Amino acid sequence: MPYFNYRPLHLKKIMMKKIILVTAVIVFTGMAGFTQSFEKGSQAINLGLGFGNTDYSGSKYYGFFPSVSGSYEYGIVAVPMGSKLTGIVSVGGYLGWSTSNYEENWEEYYYRYQTVIIAVRGNYHFIFHDKFDPYAGIWFGGRIHGGHWKGNGNHPDDWEPAKSSAAAGAYIGARWFFTENFAVYSELGYLISVFNVGVTFKF
Repeated sequence: MPYFNYRPLHLKKIMMKKIILVTAVIVFTGMAGFTQSFEKGSQAINLGLGFGNTDYSGSKYYGFFPSVSGSYEYGIVAVPMGSKLTGIVSVGGYLGWSTSNYEENWEEYYYRYQTVIIAVRGNYHFIFHDKFDPYAGIWFGGRIHGGHWKGNGNHPDDWEPAKSSAAAGAYIGARWFFTENFAVYSELGYLISVFNVGVTFKF
């Protein structure tokens, strides 16, 4: 019985070693010859929805809707970071929109806020895979407030809505490319919303 069980076990060990060896060769070969998910000269358009409003917070705000955002970026500089990693700097524009309702001790009316962010932004991409594109970025621009009263009655004269102002923020994000030109992305940070998801079209 010991001799009968030894041979299959021995063969299994040999097969496992071969599988591990072949897998390692495939992985390292792929890493050595991958095409970049984003590179110098690449252009991309992002369209997304956001959750977790960065402009309206507190118990007096309600009726949040998902924010809408769009951005464009262009890869301008490649930064070598060793044999397996490349950094790509991209710059572009950003546009975001969000809305919410605001109410104090008002019986029949409330204020409908709308905010638009118009900004320039820059990303630093950490490229080490042909489909995965992680990055970190910053933006500078303006936060434009607008709105109007809703409901019946007269609004209080001693209350004023928030005013437009300059704004800036930072965030991290990542994209996964299903094809050479199409990806899904997510971003987390201080944008029109805290968490944003959407699609990317690269060309």
